[in-house]
Amino acid sequence: FAINMKRVFRRKLLSTFIFSLIASILLIIHGVFFDLDLSQIKRLTIEGFAFTFVLTFIGLVILEKVFSLEEHEEIIKIKNRLGKLERKRKH
Repeated sequence: FAINMKRVFRRKLLSTFIFSLIASILLIIHGVFFDLDLSQIKRLTIEGFAFTFVLTFIGLVILEKVFSLEEHEEIIKIKNRLGKLERKRKH
């Protein structure tokens, strides 16, 4: 079970990483072209991209944690109930 959870976590983290890369590029393009804010052109540097990527990635990880809190609590409750049922069955 623990190995499967690690695999799921790695897959989620990789998906979030890839999405952050794409979102960072799109955010910079949106800032430059759609808002017609030419001062945003400086964000097209490596440092600007890295900064945008880090902020996007951290934001997505925080959002994932916030929206999965209830899910984690429910899984803990289900595990506890399953453990009690398994102990009853063995006796």
